Amino acid sequence: MDILEQSLGRVEAPAELWDRVLEGRSSRRVSAPHRRAWIAALACAAAAMVWAMVNTPSLRSDDPAVVREWVKARTGMDVPLARSQSVRLTGARVVNSGRIELAYRAGDRAGVVTISRIENGRAHWGALAVDCQAPACGLCHS
Repeated sequence: MDILEQSLGRVEAPAELWDRVLEGRSSRRVSAPHRRAWIAALACAAAAMVWAMVNTPSLRSDDPAVVREWVKARTGMDVPLARSQSVRLTGARVVNSGRIELAYRAGDRAGVVTISRIENGRAHWGALAVDCQAPACGLCHS
C-alpha cells in the first residue's frame, strides 16, 4: 500500500454535494447586491475611460495656421508657429488644464514640444514657457 493511502482514510462527501453538482450551483456564488456593485463599478470605469478619451482635445494637422487657431481657441495661448522645411508640424493636444503639446517630425524622428503659461515673469514667448530643443525650434523660429 502507498504511504498516502495508509495515512489518509476515506471520507464521506457531504449530502448536499450531489445536489449542488446536479443543480450546477457553487458554494461561492456571488450575491445579487455584490453583483450589482460590481456591475456599477465596471460601468463607472467604462464611463471614466470614455470621458477621458472625449475630453482630451487633440488635433492632427500640419498647417501652422490651423494649429495656432485651434490652440488659441482652447487655451487662449497665441503660439506663433512658422512653416519650416526641416521640421513638420503633425498636430497638437491640450494636457493638464491649459498646457499643450505640439507634435512634429524632423526627418525620420518624431518629437513633442510642451508649451505652458507662465504667470510671473517673461519666458520664451512673453508669458509662454516652451520646451524648445533643436530641431523643434524650427516650429517657431524660421
